[in-house]
Amino acid sequence: MAFFFSRRWLLYSGDAEAHLDIARRMVDSRTAGYDQVGTVWLPLEHWLTVPFAGVDAWWRSGIAGAIPSAICFVMAGCFLFAAVRRIFQSAAAGWTATALVALNPNLLYLQSTAMTEAVFYACLAGLLYFTVRFRESQSWGPVIGAGLAACAGTLTRYEGWFLLPFAAVYFLWAAQRRRVAVAAVFCLVAGLGPLFWLAHNWWLGGDPLAFYRGP
Repeated sequence: MAFFFSRRWLLYSGDAEAHLDIARRMVDSRTAGYDQVGTVWLPLEHWLTVPFAGVDAWWRSGIAGAIPSAICFVMAGCFLFAAVRRIFQSAAAGWTATALVALNPNLLYLQSTAMTEAVFYACLAGLLYFTVRFRESQSWGPVIGAGLAACAGTLTRYEGWFLLPFAAVYFLWAAQRRRVAVAAVFCLVAGLGPLFWLAHNWWLGGDPLAFYRGP
């Protein structure tokens, strides 16, 4: 982050600046409040940035968006390491997989900006970790954890919506008992994200699909 900040690259992307401005408008505008999140971009990135966007210097420099992205980047690395270590029963494999991702130049830049990629990466890594945990434990805790991670992903990027049926099929396949119940609980928790966004769009735009059909 320090490298990109020193070169004033945190706001190089127009989308990063737009994400920051949405978070700022929620706490500092003539019509500040929840409605400023809008109906197009999914809200989690903006909600995470709100606590920092109120600091004027952080908002102007882009640091306000870099803080939650960097935190999510670290969380994603921890989830990925834990998942790969369990899959291969090897800490060396976990460190190798984590290093390969953590040293990717594109991701290193994105985790320094107010973009959604680092947040979505954390959601995906969390989903991976809890699915691996479920395969081993067959307990309800990992099902709930996977559902929450997937739900957060659906509130970050629309690709997260596309992922849900595939994750549900995995639970049907991996469950050794109560297959339908396990998949249903996952879908119930994970599906709260899309259901919330449809209701949000209906509330603000009068159309549940305003994010798709609106201006």
